[in-house]
Amino acid sequence: MEFSQELALFGARVVLVLILLIAIWLLRRLIAWLLARPLERIVTRAGRTDLIEPTRGLFSTATGYLLLALWIDLGARIFDFHPTIMNIVQHLTRTLVIVAFAVMIYRLVASAVYSRNRLLLFTGITIEEALIPFVRTGLQLLILAIGLVIIIQEWGYDVSGLIAGLGLGGLALSLAAQDTLANIFGFTAVVGDRPFVVGEFIKTKDVEGTIEHVGLRSTRVRQINQAVVTVPNSMLASAAVLNWSRLTKRQVDMTLNISYDADAETMQSMLGQIRAYLSDHEKVEPGSVVVYLVNFGSSSMEVLVRCYLTIGDWKEFTATKEGILLEILRIVNQLGLHIAFPRSALYIDNLRGELNLSEQPLAPPK
Repeated sequence: MEFSQELALFGARVVLVLILLIAIWLLRRLIAWLLARPLERIVTRAGRTDLIEPTRGLFSTATGYLLLALWIDLGARIFDFHPTIMNIVQHLTRTLVIVAFAVMIYRLVASAVYSRNRLLLFTGITIEEALIPFVRTGLQLLILAIGLVIIIQEWGYDVSGLIAGLGLGGLALSLAAQDTLANIFGFTAVVGDRPFVVGEFIKTKDVEGTIEHVGLRSTRVRQINQAVVTVPNSMLASAAVLNWSRLTKRQVDMTLNISYDADAETMQSMLGQIRAYLSDHEKVEPGSVVVYLVNFGSSSMEVLVRCYLTIGDWKEFTATKEGILLEILRIVNQLGLHIAFPRSALYIDNLRGELNLSEQPLAPPK
């Protein structure tokens, strides 16, 4: 009689556990929908209805682990196992909960850091597209490491020795690969700060040329002589980079030397004509024209001519500057002025008479 009662009780417990399993399975999609609801509101407000279904799918696996943990815990309580078994069951259910949250965060990171636009949509943070894979991989590895450590602690193992061993191993690895790591961090700095991009012309203390490729370890620069220089990213990240391609204007700065045979009125007319020409030039920035007589030099009068051309391209700037120089030369010639060149005069008088020297030639030495 007692055996039949125990068998009936066992059968009732099995049926109850199966009913509980069916109920939990039916609630799985509802719970996943409730967890995904906040993210669905974000993508709906952003007009990204195409992300609603993928957002719900982020929580399906995590929900499965959570419900499995709940079913195991309730089933163990229904069967009223021995305390030793219940202790193992509790460790197992807590492990499943940890795995569920780790999987959920892992998949959220994979989805949110999928692209620059996706990251901006979910977090409001903007980073360069080239850094997205590194940020995503780094966060996912961190999640896995933290989850593993928590699970090991849950089962009663001391992780301090493991962490210390990993620390020593990481130190040895970092010392062995410090140049590689420095270049990788240099790559992140170059991509993040964007001091240059492919196709731009830069100049540093070590290299000058056009950027052809920005890699994980190094950057290729083609110099003016067409030689290709491979520069480690760590050097570029710490160097002062002059980016000529991002100039919006270039300066014309020169000193015009006029010979002293010019009078004041003619000089004043020349200064006025040069000012008027530069002020009316379509490529000269308004208000940047400076034309003044600044000094009386040793062999000429010095005229400062300075302005900004709203040109970034070097070839176009050089061609425009050539036209300006030729026009200034025409103005100078039309006024009868002359551009001076450095010279000095040597005056020789009758030194023999002044020094009472004999007209007889000196006798050669014996």
